[in-house]
Amino acid sequence: MKLYIKEYSSYRSDEDAVDVKKELKQKYKYDTRRQDTFIHLAVYGAKLLQEKIEIRADDELYVTTGVGNIEVVQKTMTNMHNNNQSIKLFDFLNSVGNTTSYYVATSLGLHGKNIFQISDNFTYLNSLISLYASIANSGKDAILCALDFAGSSDEVTKRVLGVKRDTQLVDSVNYQKFSLDGDSAIAEIEFEAKSYSLSEVKAFISQSAKPLLASQRCRDLECDKESKFFETMASYAINSSIKKSQNLIYIDCFEERYKILKLKSLR
Repeated sequence: MKLYIKEYSSYRSDEDAVDVKKELKQKYKYDTRRQDTFIHLAVYGAKLLQEKIEIRADDELYVTTGVGNIEVVQKTMTNMHNNNQSIKLFDFLNSVGNTTSYYVATSLGLHGKNIFQISDNFTYLNSLISLYASIANSGKDAILCALDFAGSSDEVTKRVLGVKRDTQLVDSVNYQKFSLDGDSAIAEIEFEAKSYSLSEVKAFISQSAKPLLASQRCRDLECDKESKFFETMASYAINSSIKKSQNLIYIDCFEERYKILKLKSLR
């Protein structure tokens, strides 16, 4: 499967000294009330993308994330089970994934297909597959938001993600606008549903000459890896390579299964 990338946007908490909520209110005149940090991150990334490319009202929207809005879930559970408090209305609403999709779509003026999709593994790649299948049928363009928020207590997040306790988690939001039309594209991405074994992926690496990056979870692979972690790291790696006008092969891993993304820069 192949998709063309028309534009992208990225934010990482360890690289960008930005007060996201303040930026939304002051620069974009966006009403941040009744929303939490998870939603603010999603909307901020959307606004960054909107600055770079025209967004059409019928563009499809996909939002995916590693563990979702874990901080509001933890807060709700603590209030209910430890403090014997009833769930607060906006905490409940913000814990629902479609709430984030709604705010992103509203901020971009989108009126088309709107999906919040999360998988227990390979969530970014699985969203790419769903997105591809949809626009192959509709003929429209699509926007993919890959969002991760570690929260103030990241021990639970690390256990869910299956990474070491000393791993540093960061908050990140990355967007791409995808199309099946290569006209004016800045990059193309290839992917497949197939999973590889360790021996298969090692054989693939030995024959590959392109820049290669792997997830921290690929512990049995000797190749470059990001020192910090968030579940949708593949999305950031793609954007970072586009920024540098570089090609990239990205390898992700979950429970001894490997998947491969290939990026070709077109500028």
